[in-house]
Amino acid sequence: MKCLNHDFRGNGIFKIDNKTIYIPGVLKDEEVEVVKNKHYELVKVLKPSPLRQNVICPSFYHCGGCQYLHISYEEEIALKTKYINSLFNKQDITILPMQNPLYYRNKIQYVIAKKKTLSTGFYREGTHDFIKINTCYLHNKVLDEVAMYLKELLIKYKIEAYDEASGRGLIKHILLKGNKNMTEILVVLVLNAYLLPKRKDIIKALTTKYPQIKTIVENYNFRQTSIILGEENKIIYGTGFIKDEILGYKFLVGADTFYQINHEGVEKLYTKALETLNPNKNMTIIDAYSGVGTIGLIASRQVKNVISIELNKSSIYIAKENAKINRINNVNFICGDATKVIYDLAKNKIKVDALIMDPPRSGSTKSFIKTVASLKIKKIVYVSCEPETLKRDLEEFKSLGYQIDYLSCVDMFPRTFNIETVVSLSYAKQVNSK
Repeated sequence: MKCLNHDFRGNGIFKIDNKTIYIPGVLKDEEVEVVKNKHYELVKVLKPSPLRQNVICPSFYHCGGCQYLHISYEEEIALKTKYINSLFNKQDITILPMQNPLYYRNKIQYVIAKKKTLSTGFYREGTHDFIKINTCYLHNKVLDEVAMYLKELLIKYKIEAYDEASGRGLIKHILLKGNKNMTEILVVLVLNAYLLPKRKDIIKALTTKYPQIKTIVENYNFRQTSIILGEENKIIYGTGFIKDEILGYKFLVGADTFYQINHEGVEKLYTKALETLNPNKNMTIIDAYSGVGTIGLIASRQVKNVISIELNKSSIYIAKENAKINRINNVNFICGDATKVIYDLAKNKIKVDALIMDPPRSGSTKSFIKTVASLKIKKIVYVSCEPETLKRDLEEFKSLGYQIDYLSCVDMFPRTFNIETVVSLSYAKQVNSK
């Protein structure tokens, strides 16, 4: 069977029984053997494309966690560049590549399942089919090593793996986070009950072998869903946090703290965003969807004031702690819905010179964008992790008088189809009225 083309998401495109079928890991003009189980899968490449390279991961064609291990990194960047320019109908958008396209994830997580014995792995993309995996080529090597030692301890102390079908068993996931140089590591055990047998033995063994483990947290998740973390944590070792550094600023990272997973990438992304902002000491800026305050705190020393808005109470608490750690006192943290807070600012005629927004993958909302436009903020820096929802939101901004001045991308998640984008917008109606 011959592949007609391949798409941005790393899928080969086929016509089978007059239907368009997408099969991961296949390239244009390749002749392949495929099999249909729940869906079509590649069995064997009979005639490879010149673009194909040796795949280092034995789970690549089954897992779905990454999409581009079968092509070179240079070809991946070219494919992403073509896609992003086509999406925005441009020719001049560039993607800033990473120096290290493998082993970059400073946050890793494994599903725990019983396959004869307790095993680590992932769910196949879009399913709950468990794929047994002991090494991921995107994971930081130290974190993966710690995870495998933790698995050995769980087996040694006969900790029962959670079973989805019956709802029985104790441990559901393990999650690890590390700082820039892996000098501090956080371990999270996601449990289906409050009691972890041999807790003291596990803590002692882990921290003796890996003294860089500074904190261990139990997370309790009793839901029978694909959501990894429950809402309740218990710190069983350390403070519950580790410290990391971005562009010279220190930040706390907790069990359920949102934090970018690629250290090299986040520094390039934030540098690009701040260059785009072009801050000065007379500016008051809003940092919307601010999380634990990273980009707003980094910008704070170059502006007059920062209004940092975040809905999650835990994130606001950590953001305030981050401000104390960095001795920053010109950031006003507001816990609330960003749309309502900005509406109140407009109602009270608070002057805001610029807005930084970094919404979730689903993008922003029409109500938020309309409220921002009502303030007639001169400059907006939009940081996005999903180009298609970004395009939708930019159309809304344009309809309300904003123009796109600059658009650039950072390859935050190499070997996957995800792209991080930075866009600069200005209020065109105000500019044109001068």
